[in-house]
Amino acid sequence: MDVEKEQESSLKKGEKIKVKEEETINSQKALWLKGKDEITQEEHNEFYRHISHDFSDPAKIIHYRAEGTSEFASLLYIPEKAPYGILFRDYKIGPMLYVKRVKIMDNCEDLIPPYLRFVKGVVDSSDLPLNVSREMLQNKRQVEVIKKSITKKILDTLSEMKQNDYEKYISFHKEFGRVIKEGLHYDFSRRESIADLLLFESTKTEPDKYTTIQNYVEGMKEKQEEIYYISAQTRQEALQSPYLENFLDKGYEVLIMTDDIDELLMAGFEYKGKKLKSVIKGDVSFEGKDKKEREAETKEFAGIINLIKDTLKDDIKDARLSSRLKDSPCCLVADEGDIDPQMEKVFRAMGQEPPVSKRILEINAGHPLFSAMKAAYAKNAGSAELAENIRLLYDQALILEGSKPKNPAEFAKAVARLMAAAIERNAVI
Repeated sequence: MDVEKEQESSLKKGEKIKVKEEETINSQKALWLKGKDEITQEEHNEFYRHISHDFSDPAKIIHYRAEGTSEFASLLYIPEKAPYGILFRDYKIGPMLYVKRVKIMDNCEDLIPPYLRFVKGVVDSSDLPLNVSREMLQNKRQVEVIKKSITKKILDTLSEMKQNDYEKYISFHKEFGRVIKEGLHYDFSRRESIADLLLFESTKTEPDKYTTIQNYVEGMKEKQEEIYYISAQTRQEALQSPYLENFLDKGYEVLIMTDDIDELLMAGFEYKGKKLKSVIKGDVSFEGKDKKEREAETKEFAGIINLIKDTLKDDIKDARLSSRLKDSPCCLVADEGDIDPQMEKVFRAMGQEPPVSKRILEINAGHPLFSAMKAAYAKNAGSAELAENIRLLYDQALILEGSKPKNPAEFAKAVARLMAAAIERNAVI
């Protein structure tokens, strides 16, 4: 790289930015000012590697000139692979900024939203002053106009890639889907456009096959008002979750979200008027039992449920009959607005202690265990054995949500006693 002239310009107290009058890159001046047909793929690859320090070729090239309220030329590249450190706070974002072919800074973070920080390239403005400082950039209307234009162009390009080159887009999404997803939280004006770019596995897709929120909405059941999802570390873990039992049995599709930030980003999100709802939070109801049947069932189990509430009053917020469960005896659910176990893990991974929130213990009235517990309650509600079984039930629910029993040693001893008693009864028979 030959630099013909270099000077230093004081921009604000304590800050200096090197200004380069004219720069020659790969024997070509101002590559971004040339016409699209004048630049070869080899020149693009070489220029991209130079500005990104990436050894691979770019996955996509965005080259355009804007005229009107703000005039600028841009040459942007979408990488094939996520660069090291893209999830770190100190990762440098933004394209190089030129003003009238004069280099102002290497990374202008004001020109691009953080959720598109993987994009590399050059923006050359004809409107900004040559002595522009970082502080001035934040208050310049032209900068916001450029940022809006660039953001729309990138999102449109990704949408076209998804539409016209789906296999390539899948590869891109595996690298950068988590980063783009951050836009759901930070860019409210474009939330649905960003959501349309996201790919998810679901309970109705094959392994390593994907669907979209738009496809999900189009395939929703009649009278279904919410988009269901489950957060898990893997697809297999999600499919084995007891929280999905009735969803699977009744044919409801559930999106599987495996990024650690999903629960944070999806909370309160709506897509075309449909709210996203976690299957492990709040109450769930399906068509089937009518109101009288549910009331009769609640009344039938009222005694044992009240005993469970009293026995576990220091550990749970409430106990109730479940609409989620089909085969499992019980599960713990977070109340609407509370954080779930996945988010608790994220907080702890960040070195923060999550807010304390008790769970709701849901009980499967159709499980034979509760018929037995109801009978034991009717026989002797104050039985120490019944109280121990209730605590075992709670520990089992903790394990099913991926947590440890409250007292692992005592849990192991109680299970051992139950096993010994069962073996003894079988031996006598």
